[in-house]
Amino acid sequence: MLVTDIAAQRLLHQQLIHTSFKKPADIVSFFGAMQAQEHAHSKWGIGVRLPGTTDAAIEKALSNKSLIRTTVFRGTLHLVAAADVRWMLQLIAPNMKTRMGSMKRQLGMDDALLHKTNQLIIKALQGGNHLTRKELTTHLQEKGIATDDHRMNHIIYHAALEGIICNGPLSGKQFTYTLLDEWLPASALLSRQDALITLARRYFISHGPATLADFAQWSGLSVTDARTGLNGAQEHLQAQEINDTTYWMAPGRKKAVPDTHLLLPAFDEYFIGYKDRSTLIDMQFAKKVMTINGIFNPIMVHNGQIIGTWKRAFKKDSVTVTVESFKPLKKAALKAFEPAAQQYADFLGLTLTAFTAADLK
Repeated sequence: MLVTDIAAQRLLHQQLIHTSFKKPADIVSFFGAMQAQEHAHSKWGIGVRLPGTTDAAIEKALSNKSLIRTTVFRGTLHLVAAADVRWMLQLIAPNMKTRMGSMKRQLGMDDALLHKTNQLIIKALQGGNHLTRKELTTHLQEKGIATDDHRMNHIIYHAALEGIICNGPLSGKQFTYTLLDEWLPASALLSRQDALITLARRYFISHGPATLADFAQWSGLSVTDARTGLNGAQEHLQAQEINDTTYWMAPGRKKAVPDTHLLLPAFDEYFIGYKDRSTLIDMQFAKKVMTINGIFNPIMVHNGQIIGTWKRAFKKDSVTVTVESFKPLKKAALKAFEPAAQQYADFLGLTLTAFTAADLK
């Protein structure tokens, strides 16, 4: 395999060319987890991989609790299949708590305080109560808890890591928090060894070709733990040496990829799922996708290469999609992305009012 084949094979393994999956929870479980920092975009991250599904179908998966939105890998919100939430939290919690130690000390917080905030949160949410972040913040403030200077972020993340809370139903446009044990029935846990192997197998099968460093970055695990998982999962994978680097992926022959034009969401696994993104994008343009303040923009992808970004604007029953390529494209090349814009509008159940390019007058 050549370095130029990496992007094409990732399109296949990431289910962006064809998929046999039918349900949102199945494809999320296949990935292990999918980043969900931006809720609307995270739904499209599933939808673009499940042709014919809709935004409403993914909302239904959240409301029927087959999908759970909570904070797991790298301290960020993810969508996780219900059966995987508890063993994933159990796996990542020790390492993430260690990573959080420095910030906790900077904020003047200690274990005793976080135990207190956990108990206050449990009491506030018991009995099927759901509170928005603002409501939960107000509640803690009324109990004498300081929530400024990122303390509330730390309090919420710690409670999520402990398996106390997850996101519950929407209140208007705001997610609520609810008690995980009330929201979701108990599920089986895995031994630490089995959890590492399971996570590694899912990551490399869904994201491959990928390296050990990619997996460690994506999962937030230490390189030692990531290597343990990879070593245990190797019987389910195949390796390829490319430019003196070992890449791991699902077994099987290299497959040809058709001419492909995609509009992928912000924070999509196709870009965010790797430490080294140089095979996916001309790195001189990477800052247009990944901004200095940690925002990942929606991306235009042609035959595996990220060639621009895109935006959407809504009216009552319609959406306009505007693309902005890194380099000027001919009209025919831009026109080739219009079916992707139409797929996005259909996913939302809206009319595509216009498909335009930002650099065209």
